[in-house]
Formats: sequence, C-alpha cells, structure tokens
Amino acid sequence: MVEWQPLKRWLFTTNHKDVGVLYLVTSLYFFVAAGILALTFRTQLAVPSNTFLQPDEYNQAVTTHGLLMLLWVLTPLGAAFANYFVPIQIGARDMAFPRLNALSYWVYLASGLLALSSFFAGGGTADWGWTTYAPLNTVEFSPAVGGSMMGLALMLLMASSIVSTVNFLVTIFRLRAPGMSLMKLPLFTWGWIFTSLLMLWAFPAFVSALSLLVADRAFGTVFFTSTQGGPLLWDHMFWFFGHPEVYVLLLPGFAITGDLISTFSRRPLYAKKLIIPCLAIASILSFTVWAHHMFMTGISQSLLEAFNITTELISIPFAIIVLAYILTLRGGSIRFTTPMLFAVGSLGLFIIGGITGVFNSSVALDTAFRGTFWVVGHFHYTIVGGGLTGLFGGLYYWFPKITGRMYNERLGKIHFAVYIVGFNLLYFPMQLLYDMPRRIFTYDLGTGWGPINLLITIGAFTFGGSQLIMFANLLWSSRRGPAADRDPWGAYSLEWGVPSPPPEFNFPEGVPVISATGVTYRPVAMANGGHKEVHEAGSYEAESHVEHWSRWPIVVAAGAGIALWGVLMGLPALLFGTVVLAAAFTGWGRETLRGRFTEPIEAVGEKWPFERLENLPLGMWIFIFGEIAFFGTLFGAYAFLRMNSPLTDFVWPRPGEVHNIALGGFNTILLLTSGLTMVFALTFARRGSYVGLQGSLVATFSLGAFFMVNKA
Repeated sequence: MVEWQPLKRWLFTTNHKDVGVLYLVTSLYFFVAAGILALTFRTQLAVPSNTFLQPDEYNQAVTTHGLLMLLWVLTPLGAAFANYFVPIQIGARDMAFPRLNALSYWVYLASGLLALSSFFAGGGTADWGWTTYAPLNTVEFSPAVGGSMMGLALMLLMASSIVSTVNFLVTIFRLRAPGMSLMKLPLFTWGWIFTSLLMLWAFPAFVSALSLLVADRAFGTVFFTSTQGGPLLWDHMFWFFGHPEVYVLLLPGFAITGDLISTFSRRPLYAKKLIIPCLAIASILSFTVWAHHMFMTGISQSLLEAFNITTELISIPFAIIVLAYILTLRGGSIRFTTPMLFAVGSLGLFIIGGITGVFNSSVALDTAFRGTFWVVGHFHYTIVGGGLTGLFGGLYYWFPKITGRMYNERLGKIHFAVYIVGFNLLYFPMQLLYDMPRRIFTYDLGTGWGPINLLITIGAFTFGGSQLIMFANLLWSSRRGPAADRDPWGAYSLEWGVPSPPPEFNFPEGVPVISATGVTYRPVAMANGGHKEVHEAGSYEAESHVEHWSRWPIVVAAGAGIALWGVLMGLPALLFGTVVLAAAFTGWGRETLRGRFTEPIEAVGEKWPFERLENLPLGMWIFIFGEIAFFGTLFGAYAFLRMNSPLTDFVWPRPGEVHNIALGGFNTILLLTSGLTMVFALTFARRGSYVGLQGSLVATFSLGAFFMVNKA
C-alpha cells in the first residue's frame, strides 16, 4: 500500500480496507461508551432504593446505551468486516464507489459524535428509552435540546447506512471475479447481502418517522401528539423499522458463526443451498411481525392472530439454520480455537434466545411478560448472544489477516471463558424477573428483587471486565504478536489467499478466477502510467487515483453535520453548513469531471443478474427502490391520520384552505423542469460537451434552489 503521512491516510482514504479499520475502531469505541453507561445503571439497580443515579440520569443512561449498542456498535461492527473482507471475498479490488464508502464512514462518525455531544446540551440527552416511544419523545415530556440532537444524529446515521447499502449491493452484484457465482459466495457475504436489503427498506422507513419527530420537536407540528396520530402512529412507524433492525443486528454475526463452524470443523457447511433461502425467507418475514410489539395497544383481534402466526413462522427458517450448523459439526475434525469457541458460544446463546422468544409470540404470554425484564433477557440472548458473540469470533478470526500478526491464543480462550460466565450471570437471571418492570430506576426492599439484581450487576461487571482481556490481547498482539501466515486456519474463502495484511488492490498475483478445481490468477500487465489492465477476457476500468484518497468525503460529512446542527442552533450554523456542503459537492464533481478519481472499478467476470446495467445506474435504481419505503411510510402515516380523523371528530381543511393550489402547481412545474434539464446534462455528458453539461447542471441546481425557496 502506498505509504502516506498517517494523518492524511486516515482522514482522506477511500480504500475499503482502511475504511473497514476505521469502522472497526470507531464501533469498538462506542462499544466502550455504551458499556460504561450500562455499568452505571446496573449499579443503580444493584440494591433497593439506591440513589446512585437520579431518575432523569438513569433514563438518559438507558436510552443512550440502547441506541449506541444497537445502531452505533453492532451494525457498524458488522460493516467493519464487510468493508474489509466482502470485496476480497468476491474477488474485487475495491468497492464500486470508493468515495461513497468513505463518506458513509464519516457521516457515521459525525452522527455518533452528535449523539454523544447531546449529553452536554442543556437538560441532557434523550431520556425516552431506545424505542423513542411517543409521547415521551415529544417536547412536552422531553423539552431538552439534547433530545432533538439525538433525533438528528439518528437521521445522519440512517443516511450513512443507506449510502453504504447501495454501495455494497452494487459491489456484490457487479464486481465478482470470473467464476464467482452467487452460490459460491461465503456465508458472511450472503449474510451481508440480506443485511443490506433489510437496511435498504427498513432504514428509509425510520427516516420518515424521524422526520416527523424532528418536525414535531423543532417546528411545532403534532404528528405524535395529536389524537389522530399519537403513540400508536409512532409504534407502527418505529416497529416497521425496529423488527427488521433486529435481524440487521443478528445476521452478520450469525453468518460469521456459520463460516467459522465450517472452517474449524474441516467440513463444508451443511445444506448451504437451504440456508440461503432460509435467510431470504426470514428477511421477508421480518417485515410482517412488527405488531407483535403492539399486542396491548388495542389493535383488532384479526391483526393479533395474523401477527401471532407470522411471529411463530419466522422461527422456522432460523431453526433450520441452527440444525444445519449443528449437522456441520457432526463428524467434523473440530479445532477449538478462540474463533471457534465464540462461534459455538454464539450458537448456544442464540438457541436460548430463540426458545425464550417463542413465548413472546403468544398473545397471552406476551401480555404477561411485556415490559418486564423477561423481555430484556430474551432480547440480549438473541442480539448480544447470537450477534455480538459471533462478531467477536470474527474479530479473532480475521485479526491475523488485518494486522499480519497472531493474537495470544491463551488470552483469547480466557476472554471467552470469562465472557460466557459473565454473560449468563448478567442475562439469565433476568428471565427470573418476569414480574419486575423494565422501565423503573429503583425498587423497594419488599419486592424481593434485590438479590437477583445484585447477581445481575455482578454479571455485568464480569462481562464488561472480560472485554478488557480482549482489548489488551489484541492491542499487544497487533505490535508484538508472531507474524501470521496467509492462511493460519486452513480456510477456503479468497481473503486467505492474499498476503496478511492484503496489499492496496488485494490480489498482487492478478485477477482471481474461480473454477471447480480451485482458484487461479490471471496475470495483469502494467500500462498507461501504472494502471492495471486485464488482457484476454476483458479489462478493468482504469483506477486513475492510484493513491486511493479524496478529501471531499470528510468535508461533505462535516457540512451535513453542521447544517443539521444548525436546524436546532440557528440560521448562522445552518448557512455555514450549507456553504461547506456546496463547496464539497463542487470539489467532488470536479474530481469526477476531470477524471481525477474514477469511481467504478469494473471487474471481468460475474455480473448476474445485472449484466446490462453499469454501476452508477444500478446504484441509482437501488437507491430509488429503497426510497419507496421512505415515501410509502409517509403516505401510510397520512392514511393512518386520515382514517382516524372521523373517530375524533376532526375535520380536515378543504383544498386550498391551508396551501395555495396555484403555488403548488407552479412548484410542480419547477420540479419537473429540473428533471428535464438533468436529462439534458446526461445527454451532454455522453456527447462529451463539457460546456453543455455544466450549463445543464447549473440550470438544474437553480431550478431546485428556486423550488426550495418557493416551498419555504
């Protein structure tokens, strides 16, 4: 890899491996922050009538812990491994859009910093719980500006994830090496495909809910405070995102578990051709179970029965996958390395989580357990046990490839032992607290909950302390560990055929070609000033930016963060952020127009089912497909409000009474005309007319700006 000044490398890199390392380090930082918050509120609950935290402090700690762990730790930790290894596993030299890849990271970091900084706003941060339930999320019950900052941070995070999702799907479907059919992809890459599809449809839906929430808090609308919408509207919008998000958290670690079991059992994954359809079915069903969180909200009996059935159905594909993992172990030559221990631990903990989850599919039992620590225990066995434990197995598994050094195996096994003991001390006793409400900051001595809560808190500190062993091991080993071979595990996927750590463009021997007899490499010739070209079967599109860096992704992220912050803090910050964004987009465009940075890296090889679409058009179509969820959720919210209006005797304004119809029609003409000038820009670009392209883009931007001013 090209040697740069360290600061320049990490601030401006667009290399997928560097971006993966940035995601890894940042997600582990947020993991530590979320863990410290968990220890504070577990200390509060350790004994009855404790005053270690005040009620508002307790609520803020629980809220931020939940949001950080779910959205800033688990998903980005999976994204770290996906950024680093998915391009190598499919035989690509980089992501389809390297600058967008860097942009997604910097927006993620900006969102996390905004979320943490909300602690220092007047009145503290959000205190409404990680589910952000209305009306607790409204200004009436949570007036502090920190709550609004958290809402904007969540919007930034969703934007980061959506950009990343589009990039991954284009990369996997368009940049696979010759012979790398979809069925030959490792299970982790398949898991990330379904994770990306879930994010593509679930996250825009959440953005629509957050948009209405920010409008309520910042501009005085009443979507979640009116009787027509209120808490029930938020429940529908949140859980339509929230339950697919459960599988976004679970699938990366669960897929890694399958790859680890196969590798360390020395056996191919049992029934892989059945596992992949099961992942697809589970992903689809995840969008049909959201109302099982709403059994007590008064929804109709027919809906209760329907969601009861879908909740039970979704357990079937996961049961099949678990059986396939177990049958892979059967008869295998098993090596209990640290990654394998975490894989087996993940499988066992997930089984416990699945068993407890079946109880929640019953309307009667869910009514009894809802809002108690039973649900907290079940949730953590599923997500932390099945998801995070698998991700930690992946961290040990890929550590030699990322750093070029081996970790200390003995310390790794000690970490696993303390981890499992602490985990079960922490979460299993919660199953016994099925009569303790989960959203209380203290309790009386007479409840009898004290001894179990003390045991849970001891488990929390044991579990948290186990992570110190991991950090010490990996930090020491990254500098002083023995050198790692290319393939210390005898694994089968492509990343184990390249040096440790991999070079800048991954495959120094040439383009990998996958066949029934194994992997060969097609030599590459150097030409055109260092650009790599593949002869015979096709050619790579030239990667003209050989240093693999651009300053504009971090500037775009900074501008977006400042502009959103300005929505709450005032016009000067909003204008400054907008100016920064405009300058960044101008610089980004100049890089593209002048050929300084060639985004698409076209691989020869497998492109099914998108052989006829280039990278950029495919990315746009995927993005538009995802935005259907955004606008569909908004229209669904509108329909919900309208249908509830007769029940509350609310009369909607007549057409033209609130908004001027003529002005709206004029704005529509402006918007459609801007689409026409954009088509002109595309035509001029294809003809090579720089002047025509520039003029059309200026016209498009001007019409869009006029539209926004007119709208305001």
